[in-house]
Amino acid sequence: QWYQRRVREQNLNSTVQPKELDAGTPGIMAIMMLTVAVFAALLFSPASTAKPVKFGTMTISYAPDSALVINEGDTQIFRAPLCKGMYLDKWSFKAKVYMMNRPWDSAKVGDDSWLHIKVSNGPDMTKIVRDNARDASSGADPQPFTRDFTYNRETWGSDDIYISITASKGNPTYQYGLELAADQPRDDLSIPDGMDAVETVSENQALTRSCGITTLEQVAVPLTDKLTAGDTGQYKIPFCFEDTYDQRTLTVTTLVPESVNDAPGGVASFLCTDTMLRDKICWRSLVTERGVRFYDPSGAKVNAVTPTIPKAEYGPVHLLVLAQGDYHEKVEFTVTTKLRNPATDDLKLTGHSENDLHSVLNYLKTSYENKPAPLDPDFEPKELKEEL
Repeated sequence: QWYQRRVREQNLNSTVQPKELDAGTPGIMAIMMLTVAVFAALLFSPASTAKPVKFGTMTISYAPDSALVINEGDTQIFRAPLCKGMYLDKWSFKAKVYMMNRPWDSAKVGDDSWLHIKVSNGPDMTKIVRDNARDASSGADPQPFTRDFTYNRETWGSDDIYISITASKGNPTYQYGLELAADQPRDDLSIPDGMDAVETVSENQALTRSCGITTLEQVAVPLTDKLTAGDTGQYKIPFCFEDTYDQRTLTVTTLVPESVNDAPGGVASFLCTDTMLRDKICWRSLVTERGVRFYDPSGAKVNAVTPTIPKAEYGPVHLLVLAQGDYHEKVEFTVTTKLRNPATDDLKLTGHSENDLHSVLNYLKTSYENKPAPLDPDFEPKELKEEL
């Protein structure tokens, strides 16, 4: 019909007869070529590849928000939140430390300088799952790490993982770092259940009551992957957001290294909560409905999304990465993120009514602006409609 209209228009505006408008006419050839180009663009455009070609899960580790200081003979206790193992069940864990101001010296002669690491399933530290002194090989000195163990939510007997660090008396003060590393289950590797060789000890009430428990922050171990330009990959980030907070904000950054030949290329990224998935896929059109903090379509080499997740949608989040670069070329990228503990001093009250009113209004304004657009449960992504 469009072609017929075009012919009639040309008949009215020129002396050219319809019989002269054959396939060899330059105007018709241009129209045919334009039509083919449009269909080719639709066929091979990134939007046509609606479903991700890759799926993956990022590995999680736990660490404090900064380096730590401990005095000789003191004990510090830490908690790694696991949300009852809902997302990391059957994962393996290993506690590790490093010392910055003293070399590790756990030999049983002289003034030794080392840190005693214990892992337990509760804050009272009565069931010792791992102990770097107990677990050292016969005749060997304690190492700055524990043996691996598997977290099994059916046998763990509680919610989270607890770690105590006790400083030896070989040095007045130690500056150190702590990490609880986690690994995903592997079919070719069997790691014992943490509760298989648990040691029960009496609670040191004076110690556990005097020690404040520090919650470790959750860090997604950087994930590097490659996608062909125009393809998408979807990556699950199994963070435990905890119901203690009404909302949590995180930044997910995707970096593209500079190519050897300086060829341009970057990524666009879109973040979905579990609730936003449709057919287990993070659809771009649904993400853009939630607001600009949930996606970054820039195609730049440094790409970041900064969503605020409401409590009703707590659970793993999923990052959809769209590779953008030269046709059919591979784009390499690295995804990294960290779930920081919420600040405890966002709202500071001084007792001065005018200043406090200003602080309260700013706090409420910021909280409101960070809230995402409500999720429409009936929204059907246009990509999914096209698939169906």
